[in-house]
Amino acid sequence: MIAPDTDAKPGFWAFSLTLYDRPGVAEACLALQDGFGADVNLLLLGFWRARQGYAGWVPGEIARVQAAAAPVNAALAPLRVARRALKALQAAEPAAEALYAEAKALELKLEQVAQAWLAGAARISPAARRKPPVPREAEMLAAAEHLAAYLDHLAPGNADILPAGARLLDAAFA
Repeated sequence: MIAPDTDAKPGFWAFSLTLYDRPGVAEACLALQDGFGADVNLLLLGFWRARQGYAGWVPGEIARVQAAAAPVNAALAPLRVARRALKALQAAEPAAEALYAEAKALELKLEQVAQAWLAGAARISPAARRKPPVPREAEMLAAAEHLAAYLDHLAPGNADILPAGARLLDAAFA
């Protein structure tokens, strides 16, 4: 088990919040999550790594990173299901609103922990990255490389995943 990378967490978390708030990014991430089982934090990690100057994933790195964050993701999955159920229940049950807010806050805290674990597991040699700031064109290409590799890892040869990936890339760099 890989310990959280506390140095990387604040930068990755702040980056993720900013990126996820851009128009269309959340919707594209959730479409990949719900339609293809993508880990939104891993999607965001690819974009963050591109910003940090990493050109792409090292062979085997995606699987290693997923395995490292599996314990946190195992706790997140049922919490996400419960939060969504509470959201739907709000119209029928007044107490569900407060429970929904609590579940959402807990889910966000676990997402932050997951990001720390992912960032800690995704370390490669400093020689493999350019020094930030990375030119925008290079960042876009690196983000596309990260995204394409992850989408291929999720659904090898499945062209149906590509439009959702393209929407995410477009929204991220709009």
